[in-house]
Amino acid sequence: MPLYLVSRPKGADHLKNPAGMHGALVEAADAAAAIAAANALAPRMNTPFAGYDATEVATAAAGGFAPALIQGTVVGDAYSGPARP
Repeated sequence: MPLYLVSRPKGADHLKNPAGMHGALVEAADAAAAIAAANALAPRMNTPFAGYDATEVATAAAGGFAPALIQGTVVGDAYSGPARP
């Protein structure tokens, strides 16, 4: 299954959650399933990743991969590479 990075859309400061969970890295069949999988990692937070983007970052996860929540900025503020569409 593909590996997805679930992250807050650029400029969507209103989507910050109080726990500081700003992203997740999960395996899923598609983008919608990735957001559902990210929300399942934080069941007590009432769908913290609703409205977030899911970007495929690999066609398959490497052996030993474990889904992860990301607390804080997913891509540093100093990042100057290409923006996502």
